[in-house]
Amino acid sequence: MDRRRGFTLIELLVVIAIIVLLTVILLPVFSGARAMARRTACISNLRQIGLALNLYRQDYEELPPYLSRIAAGYVKESRIFLCPSDPNAGMHAGNERMEGTLYLPSGVSYDYVPRWIVAQELGWWEAPPKFGRGRWDDLTPVVGCQWHWARTFNAHWNRNQPNARGWQLILTMSGSVRKVRVEEPVEAFTPEKYR
Repeated sequence: MDRRRGFTLIELLVVIAIIVLLTVILLPVFSGARAMARRTACISNLRQIGLALNLYRQDYEELPPYLSRIAAGYVKESRIFLCPSDPNAGMHAGNERMEGTLYLPSGVSYDYVPRWIVAQELGWWEAPPKFGRGRWDDLTPVVGCQWHWARTFNAHWNRNQPNARGWQLILTMSGSVRKVRVEEPVEAFTPEKYR
């Protein structure tokens, strides 16, 4: 007699349980890897923006009036203005600090710190049109990315929210990208706290 042996119901359920368990274990690892890849792409974008800002500054001896102004002659691809973690891909009504679609139709995801009224009040940058050298020269924050901890942009936000937690990426005038805790009061900020 030819008896074929197949899987029993219990064996099949054990295999399914193992697959589900592996999925539960590996899913956070994959999502963490995707988040790291987005952050790495964002850091690359910020560094390219830093190079373009420094070229603009050498040519005009001042910073541009708004961030996307460098798109015309200093940036080949306007996608560098979009953070991969920005859920709206730069399509924000925006304001002067986080301009969104104000000047560049493809959008901008990054904050332009010299246009931030609080940064001007604290003496990080002079009021426009000329922003000056910056309070800490090459270590002065010039561009920030909030999309690695925030999911929405509030155009009226002007200080760190008390319940905010996480890291913000900051581009300095020297072209380096640093991490800053978002729950840190803005008034207490100094370059020594960069990581």
